[in-house]
Amino acid sequence: MRGGAYYRKSIAINGLNRIITGSILIPENIRKNRMKSLTYKTVILATTLMIASCSESPISTEQDVEATANNLMDQFTESFSAAWASSDAEAIGQLYSEDAIRIVSTSATPTYGREAIISEFVVNFSNPDGATTIQAIAEIARFISDDIVIGAGTYEVRNADGAIGATGLWGNAFQLQDGRLLMLMESAGDMATGGMNPSSLAIPQVIDAVYMGPRADALNRVVTTYEENNATNPKAVADLFLDDGLHIISGNGRVIAGKEDIYEALTSNAVPGVTLDAWSYGYREIGNSLALGWGGYNLTDSDGAIIEYGQWGNINKITADGDMIVMERAGPFSGQ
Repeated sequence: MRGGAYYRKSIAINGLNRIITGSILIPENIRKNRMKSLTYKTVILATTLMIASCSESPISTEQDVEATANNLMDQFTESFSAAWASSDAEAIGQLYSEDAIRIVSTSATPTYGREAIISEFVVNFSNPDGATTIQAIAEIARFISDDIVIGAGTYEVRNADGAIGATGLWGNAFQLQDGRLLMLMESAGDMATGGMNPSSLAIPQVIDAVYMGPRADALNRVVTTYEENNATNPKAVADLFLDDGLHIISGNGRVIAGKEDIYEALTSNAVPGVTLDAWSYGYREIGNSLALGWGGYNLTDSDGAIIEYGQWGNINKITADGDMIVMERAGPFSGQ
């Protein structure tokens, strides 16, 4: 769940010196966050060329990759929001890979596979209170291999009358296929800066089977280190992240980028007497020494009472010294 040092790798793309960055207006604070945190390893030439060519000013390869990631993410979020607004479960399902994992705070356990995800949206879109809309804003979009992109940001759901029904954070993993992003794992949850909603906490926690498959030991090393040091040794937890790792926790209310800022957040948010218990539900290698890991957790107070429970979904880097966290997304259950 956290980690070491991630390296940069220079890449060259013959004949490419122009790229279109699109016309979407992005807030300045998000633009700066992207510039600060984006790290690039490599990108597929064919995809870059599909969105390249209109600018008159040559730019560097690293800027090309940044622009490519940002444009791909903007295209994805626009497609997702459009399918949501039209209550089109089939269209939204086509934005997920066939074996995608969906981890959201309104569901007690993960949903596995495109067909099950479509069925879940069919139920969600049948809300008798009317259709909702969603606006997702990507603060970070980053290539972490030739074809794997991670994205993180915020979302806002509005009810049929235009009132805000929910706001939250997301940190997802995508694969580049045929010039577009498909979601491999969605990990999103409503904001919880004031703690878990009491009405959600009143619902008993549902726990899936604990993962015991390949590389379970590597995943569990990270989980165990995290839970044993969560309240008392924030540095040990921060050291589980890559230097440019992402920490996206509903209780923080924001995307935190970089090991130093993660350490500061862990230090300021540590609560004496609160114990973390975490476990894994699954682990999947996705190539290029990268893996998805996901599971559940709960927090108990000094009397042993559960004060929060939920799920987590992370992207890890497999190294010689064990798994390191590229991105962590976690938060409490918010269903009622």
